[in-house]
Amino acid sequence: MDRSIVVDVRENTWPGPGHLPTFPSTFHSGVETHQINFPSTLLLIGYLTTPTSSTGVSLSEFWAWVRYLAAVTDDQDLRLTQSFADLDAHQKTILSDDFGMGIPMNWLGQRLRFSQIVDGRYFMQRIAASLGVSQRRTAKRGPNKTPDFVARDTSDVWHIIECKGTQSGSGYGESQLGDYGPPASGGIAQKRSIEFPDGYAGQRLVCGLCIGLENGDPSRMTVIDPKLDEPFRLDSSQLELADDAAARGVMSKALRLAGFEATAEATAAPLGNHPGARRSRVRRVEEERENYVNLRNERARAELSLDKPSGKGGFQVRELNFTLPRSIFIGEEEISRVIVRQAMNKDFLARLSEQPTISDPIFGAYLETPVNKMSSATNGDERTATFGIGDLFWSELILD
Repeated sequence: MDRSIVVDVRENTWPGPGHLPTFPSTFHSGVETHQINFPSTLLLIGYLTTPTSSTGVSLSEFWAWVRYLAAVTDDQDLRLTQSFADLDAHQKTILSDDFGMGIPMNWLGQRLRFSQIVDGRYFMQRIAASLGVSQRRTAKRGPNKTPDFVARDTSDVWHIIECKGTQSGSGYGESQLGDYGPPASGGIAQKRSIEFPDGYAGQRLVCGLCIGLENGDPSRMTVIDPKLDEPFRLDSSQLELADDAAARGVMSKALRLAGFEATAEATAAPLGNHPGARRSRVRRVEEERENYVNLRNERARAELSLDKPSGKGGFQVRELNFTLPRSIFIGEEEISRVIVRQAMNKDFLARLSEQPTISDPIFGAYLETPVNKMSSATNGDERTATFGIGDLFWSELILD
């Protein structure tokens, strides 16, 4: 299920020769048409929209595969069916947000070779907690929000990414990308929050996806590099904090997708019930915190000790089968069921069961290959798609 999209990369928004960041050699300049594999994008949407730190079941773990498979037409390029285009405003916004993250991150990941992708808000919360300070920028919306994603590539370079999606046409899409102002607006204003030291700072991107509609214009993605303004700066001595935040974010999402909710929570928020939790000098407050952590560790150990299928190839596998609300067609072949497999490294789970919570930096713990040395990748063809994170986690989607 490959679909084409128009990709407009505006090289003139980069600083130019002699200035950083340089324009990536893997990017084209101007407008080109590119193929994306839609099932692998759905797997990535499921991963990206799974909360790093929360309680309760997240529908994002399941609904992308069931609902969105029927959202696109049989056209060679990516378009929404009329029935999905006619959804109420709230549902359209959710779909636009999901596609607006999944498609750009899939395209970027193939060109920048991401090893880790972590929520920007979580990343900042963990660093603030490690520094023992209050987070400066915590807004979920508006000009002070943190960027959607912080992504590290296989060369240990960090990238800052803000994603936008809309079904409202190219004019609204341009407004979402934003304007330098003053005051700055849109994505330009909303991703100006983190700066890495020289040698570790990569791209700072705003990606806008205008989703094509049936019998309308094709889908179009625009990529720009706006300027930073008053960012939160990390120096070289604080890169270990960035390593730890990214590793925890990746491990937590993978654990939650594989069905280990309590363990994911212990990984994401080691010192309490939220990522920014810290030890307290107030005895009563500290005792409450310790009791919470100890109780959660018990829940995590119980969760990890449950009898589960034996798995394969050193991985513990969870398989889910979904009957589609209505069949879809690939050519003339009818697809009525989706099989999703999600797998975690069994050695990793065994070590977690011994010590679910580690408050010290975690990126080198639990696995022979540190999480910061793993690579993330999506692949797919007409009937199958995969998403993997090194030897930590893999997921597979099969159209049946």
